Amino acid sequence: MLKRFFDFLLFGNIYIAAGAVCLIQSTVKQLGFPDHLYSYSLLAFFATLFIYNLQRIYYRTVNDNKLNSIRRKWISEHQKPIQILTIIGFTGVVITFFLNEFRIVFYLSPLLILSIAYFIPFVKLRKSAWFKLLTLSTVWTITTAVIPMLLGSPLLLHPIVIWQMVLHILLRFSYVMAICIPFDIRDISIDTAEDVSTLPLKIGESKTKVLAILVTVLFGLITFLELITSTISIPVFIALVISMVVTLLSVVFCNSKRSEYYFVAGIDGTMILQGVLLLLIT
Repeated sequence: MLKRFFDFLLFGNIYIAAGAVCLIQSTVKQLGFPDHLYSYSLLAFFATLFIYNLQRIYYRTVNDNKLNSIRRKWISEHQKPIQILTIIGFTGVVITFFLNEFRIVFYLSPLLILSIAYFIPFVKLRKSAWFKLLTLSTVWTITTAVIPMLLGSPLLLHPIVIWQMVLHILLRFSYVMAICIPFDIRDISIDTAEDVSTLPLKIGESKTKVLAILVTVLFGLITFLELITSTISIPVFIALVISMVVTLLSVVFCNSKRSEYYFVAGIDGTMILQGVLLLLIT
């Protein structure tokens, strides 16, 4: 029973939707916004739930049974719960939209279109290795960092604030990219069967892992730069360093033979860890 509930949270995309909320709250804590952006966090939660489950309904994969994918098997056997979660996500988006400023529609509409175009088979945005990675990293960075900054910063044009925000965008982008790359390593067999071009298939699994490690280290270096330029406080720095170390270890020990739980629960879980650490430490 516990495993069924755990699978529902992970593969029903509730877990990753919670991760989106944690990254938004991480931005709020790092930049010290007076507004906690709870309404936007709820909107992001339901939007993530909607988009990720909509993908599970309309994106058809091949040879799922032969690829021994626990995740794909769960998706194929639980279409009704996925459809219900998609409806819940959409309903939540509609309701929470009215709790936010109207300008949010201008911020989120392009991301919605890009997200849907990403997984629709005839558009094939996900077929390009670098475009797939950059699209995911950009959408998550804008959703969890850029839009919160636009909503929460009272002094957007102040030079110091702009410097702080540029560093934060780079920090978030490097972090998101670092945790996105391992999923291409996870999906080597599936992407080969579906003729999806990914970095591991182009440059190999080992070089892809090295790239993920370098990007994670970059995340740590930007964190240190934020500290020495007094962009973040020491408690925030400590929380981010812990987050970076855990993320780095997760990347170092990932490989295509690992269980899908390692990636979905573990690597995606670093988003939740980062938010929780900042809430506890700051």
